[in-house]
Amino acid sequence: MASDRVTAAARVLVVAAAGAAAASSIGRGLYATASVAMLVAVWTGVTAVIAAQASAPPPPPPPPAPDAAERQRLVAYLDLSPAPLVAYRAGALHAVNRAARRLFASDDMIAAPPPSLVEAITRTPPGRTATVMIDDAPYALAVGALTLAGDVAQVGALIDIGAELKAAEAAALRELVQILSHEIVNALTPIASLAETAAEMLDDVQPDHAAVREAVTTVARRAAGLQRFGDAYRSLARLPAPERRRLATADFIADVTRLFAARWPTLPLHVEAAHAPVQLLADIDQLSAALWAILQNAVEAADDAAALRVTLNVETLADTITFTVDNTGPPIPSAQAEAIFHPFMTTKPAGSGVGLALARQILRGHGGDVVLASSTPGHTRFVATLPRVGSEG
Repeated sequence: MASDRVTAAARVLVVAAAGAAAASSIGRGLYATASVAMLVAVWTGVTAVIAAQASAPPPPPPPPAPDAAERQRLVAYLDLSPAPLVAYRAGALHAVNRAARRLFASDDMIAAPPPSLVEAITRTPPGRTATVMIDDAPYALAVGALTLAGDVAQVGALIDIGAELKAAEAAALRELVQILSHEIVNALTPIASLAETAAEMLDDVQPDHAAVREAVTTVARRAAGLQRFGDAYRSLARLPAPERRRLATADFIADVTRLFAARWPTLPLHVEAAHAPVQLLADIDQLSAALWAILQNAVEAADDAAALRVTLNVETLADTITFTVDNTGPPIPSAQAEAIFHPFMTTKPAGSGVGLALARQILRGHGGDVVLASSTPGHTRFVATLPRVGSEG
């Protein structure tokens, strides 16, 4: 490269010197000398042009056209896409991949494309999406621009929204069935136990009619609450808004304690309610279901229920009413502290993973919450809260 620059500079100097010599010779009348100088300048310039042409790099060859194998690979990649791909160019709509050919029953150009699709693909800017109806089914259309053989084509990808909606509806239905099953089974177990106990007491020579009446009353109340709970789910397909009413806290605790004793007769529930409010303002059926789910989780998570101790503490704080459930079972890993409240997440072989999720949903519907406050070997604590507004402390 350096030698080329030196050669070019020398040629420039030769041409300049020859030109100057020719001008000087003409001025002094030396026409023969001037002619020689002009010939030298011309010859140097011509050789410079020839050298430049010889040293110029040849133009790059045109890019090779894709061969048949490469084209087949590209087509195969496009056909793997489950989303129909279409291209609009030169006033015609083309099916690009197998999914589009199947949707529009066309091998290439779509003879009678849906007008809504043509309008959407031509008016939607690249990088944006639109919604179109094709054969009475909703599709999402994602649009992009592509240059093909010098022409700009609008390329669209169609996503079947109807299929996504059906999948979401199926998932919601499964969740609804799981929650209903969970509520029905867990409510019927203590009801059946109380009913059996009442029947056995009636077989005594001198039955305790007061105890029988109390057991039957509890069964009737819980059965009616379960029926209302199921009816609301069936009619609304979601957790109903809480219907708040006042109830004496002592009656609520006594009801929960009887149900616990009926479900686990050999496991006492230790209740601390010295600082509990006088009354509760809540949907009592929903609140019972939420607290029952927390208590059931405390018992069923233990490896040895006989050695377990479960404590329920009801307390009034400045702005909240707390229901604290302590148990002496195994700890919950910190990585699962939040996951245990997710629907269908369970660590129990026969668990449904619905109880704690339902409890949180109920309490949040009341303006409260439930959290795993702490969990260490031999001590796990859940704290459920309700707003104190409207309750008498």
